[in-house]
Amino acid sequence: MAGTEDDVTAKIRNLTDQLRDLERDLKSQRLTDLQLIREFRDALDRSRTTAWAITELLHARALNSNPQAALPFLLAERLRRFTQMTKDLSTDLDSNITPDGIGALSDALESLQLKLKRLAKK
Repeated sequence: MAGTEDDVTAKIRNLTDQLRDLERDLKSQRLTDLQLIREFRDALDRSRTTAWAITELLHARALNSNPQAALPFLLAERLRRFTQMTKDLSTDLDSNITPDGIGALSDALESLQLKLKRLAKK
């Protein structure tokens, strides 16, 4: 169940403090679990992108401009993230492990590829 705006505000403040503490710890420790750090980085990246999109929409509303204006920026950020994720996935798949979900991913990529080809022709 979603919290109130005050609950979310308190969570954001608490998490911000925790992230600052964690940053100090990360700088002083030698971590060796690459997968853990990748997952953490990806979670932070998704959260950062969400916060950025909300910021852009709030700015657009405050300026009484079209909130749709933020969508090209959001799309560009998603493309950047997707590109990085596909590079990471490609590296992971070099291990010759076939994880669950490969078929669904392949289908989704085929659909995306068709749309990209149509866009590239324009």
